[in-house]
Amino acid sequence: MNKWELARYILDAKKSVDSVLYLCSHAEELSMIDLRSEVNEIKRKFYVNGCIVLDKCFPKNKKDICKDTTIKSIYYERDKNYAHKDDDYKLKEYATMDEIADEMKSQLQCIVDTCKDFLPVELTLDYVAFDSKFFRIASGITKEREEQILNFKHPNRGKQSVVPDEYTRTFKVFNDTEDIRNISSNEKNQYATILSVGICMEETMQHLQDGVVKCNVLYGLNMWVSINQSKLNEIKKLRELGMIDNCDMPYIPKNKKDEKRVIQILKKEGFLNE
Repeated sequence: MNKWELARYILDAKKSVDSVLYLCSHAEELSMIDLRSEVNEIKRKFYVNGCIVLDKCFPKNKKDICKDTTIKSIYYERDKNYAHKDDDYKLKEYATMDEIADEMKSQLQCIVDTCKDFLPVELTLDYVAFDSKFFRIASGITKEREEQILNFKHPNRGKQSVVPDEYTRTFKVFNDTEDIRNISSNEKNQYATILSVGICMEETMQHLQDGVVKCNVLYGLNMWVSINQSKLNEIKKLRELGMIDNCDMPYIPKNKKDEKRVIQILKKEGFLNE
């Protein structure tokens, strides 16, 4: 695997942390589902993806890298609990979901540090408290509602912007970095990647990072997109003020009086000039 193929599994592990971070603050809205089983599955994916990177970077040096206690703990979870169900496996107890997230962050950072010579220097770990499935359940987002939201945000969505003629080309979609194994060098120019946005800013960041990794794997590039934390904080503040909802849909004033109220709030919070 090249560096960006490896980065894909780092990102997948990072998104497992994102999922736990989301559960930390939304467990109450999701109390109707079996959170213990969900967290167990999230952790399974995390340790499997983390160990893929370690195994590929150090195929013959597992014993050496396991001298690091954090790396050893990662392999312990993968080998004794998720790859197998060993009788001598000891389940670790956690007081809170935050403890799980903090441990996973520490473990993933250790993987990145250990494998830094094999990973892209552009790669960053940009955590966002988000999980696409849990977000939709907690927010009551149906397929119909999601279509309404996306069509409102993107009025030209689904409309053909280019009229096919002799100068246009049709490409196959490169859906997964693992598909590169089945594409020859001569066939790569027949494929294209899709960069998509999500239902909210957090999902958009996850989608864009996934998309640029696929671009880099397919075309041998070194693109990267990272979070502008100050802008994300502004979006979170607007949500707190009720100016946008959790899908980043704008609040529409009901009348002139309500419009003045909204303007006053935005001015007071520094989003509009006095």
